Amino acid sequence: MRIGGTGWLGRLSAVVVSAIVLVVAAMLSVVLLAVLFAVGVVVAGYLWWKIRALRRQAREFGDDGRTIDVEVVHKDSHADEIARR
Repeated sequence: MRIGGTGWLGRLSAVVVSAIVLVVAAMLSVVLLAVLFAVGVVVAGYLWWKIRALRRQAREFGDDGRTIDVEVVHKDSHADEIARR
């Protein structure tokens, strides 16, 4: 049987197949959206849990949350210049 022919049966079958494809695509998108949302929630929860542990560890060392520990390393330091001479 040819789908999409010129007769009324062909047109009816084209409409039915199009409606089925549309419904299946909508269901697939809803399932995919739910799966992506669940994965996002799990990843966000994991990151929150890890950051929470790091903050607790920083508080144990006396960090009040306002201190940023930075170390600056210069590529060409003064000691390197002295060593080259």
